[in-house]
Amino acid sequence: MTVHPVRILAFGDSLTAGWGVTPPSSVPACLEAAFQKQGIAVLFINEGIPGDTTVGALKRFKKAFACNPDLVILELGANDNLQAIPPAQTEANLDAMLKILSDKGTPTLLAGIRQLRDLGPEYNTWFQSLFSNLATRHGVALFPDYLEGVAGKPEFLQKDGLHPNYAGTMEIARRLLPLVTEMIQNIQDAKAANLRP
Repeated sequence: MTVHPVRILAFGDSLTAGWGVTPPSSVPACLEAAFQKQGIAVLFINEGIPGDTTVGALKRFKKAFACNPDLVILELGANDNLQAIPPAQTEANLDAMLKILSDKGTPTLLAGIRQLRDLGPEYNTWFQSLFSNLATRHGVALFPDYLEGVAGKPEFLQKDGLHPNYAGTMEIARRLLPLVTEMIQNIQDAKAANLRP
């Protein structure tokens, strides 16, 4: 029986795209390599665009989603914060993307991020809560902070102090791996159940 790889759409900004590192060193590529070592058939489609905000991402989301993925990792918000886009707009844009995924029944991992720019207590509180609120609202898995364990650590960052270097992308992939593995197992179990007579 032919085993079809689990198709995973990694949709996001430069943190997904792998800005400043070679394509095989992006987080999605590191995850794909980790699964290959385990003998798990996956195919990552990297739709990360450096500098993208949720405003731009929403405009291109349906086209990217046309690849018909089994799983989506949605990572956005850092540039909204850096560009001081109102968090209500960020939340509305992410909400619209998550609604599309929910309507299609596509398993989704929402990756949040801590604000990189301090825009005051009210903004900071709202920004910190919007990802968990969205995950709860749509019933999707949440990875609370994409840069957890990497932000603020020079050994994991490029010279700009923001984007992860290869060690950093490996660390992010290591932290994501258990959650993504669990989601892939659930997808495979569901497919196996549907094939039973």
